[in-house]
Amino acid sequence: MQEQRQFLLDEARAEEPIKNTLRLAWEFMVLNKKFTLTAMSLLLLLNILIAFLGVLAMVISGIFSLAIQIYLSKLVYDAQNIEEFIKETKASKVEVAVAKNALVATGAYWAWIILFLSLFFILVLVIESYGFSLDNIKTVEELMLIGQILLLPITILAILVSYINPLVQSNIALASDFKGGFWATFSIFSPSLWRNSFKNGYPKYIVMMMGLIFLALLFLGIFISLPIINILANFIVIVMMYGYMVLISVVSMMGRRIVET
Repeated sequence: MQEQRQFLLDEARAEEPIKNTLRLAWEFMVLNKKFTLTAMSLLLLLNILIAFLGVLAMVISGIFSLAIQIYLSKLVYDAQNIEEFIKETKASKVEVAVAKNALVATGAYWAWIILFLSLFFILVLVIESYGFSLDNIKTVEELMLIGQILLLPITILAILVSYINPLVQSNIALASDFKGGFWATFSIFSPSLWRNSFKNGYPKYIVMMMGLIFLALLFLGIFISLPIINILANFIVIVMMYGYMVLISVVSMMGRRIVET
């Protein structure tokens, strides 16, 4: 991570990196409304199809989402200046973004599935070590006790993953094929990646960005719980999901530039 470059992200992080991260994410969404509306419409459609196609629709939705993130990550990382970013954003097409990055996204998606299944297996072993069996939970008290046992380790793990995930996502974005996307996901265990994550201003930047995202999700949860808004909850969630996809793409590459220089 030592390549010397002077690109858009270098200028963006030099002055108010948090503000510029939000600005770049927002500009990508509003400068190409056709891209934004198409992507959100497809996400909404796939979300509806889950009721009919089940796991298949979930897999397609996950790969589609990752492909969009990879596309934007490359776009913002390679842009030499704001003018080039605007030009490339306006020229972006959903079908091109997905076609170019589908293989990398598929590799990364299945790697994440393996990691989550492995984590689930470990958690089951932890639960069983306390004398519980998921097949024989009979009371609410038992379920609450299991929740208390797992609360601390899951919270710690969630914080660690949230902290390092932008750098992992940046590795995925710069992969070139299925194999590259697959193994880039496992860089979450890379000692060098973790060492780099403490360089320069990365900790401060990520903590602030994750804090903003947490507050946004908290607000969303409260907002869609309102009786009137609840009717539009599905659409609102899709809008927020797309916004998060775009934001985390910029965050991941901004984070990478911070530790690269």
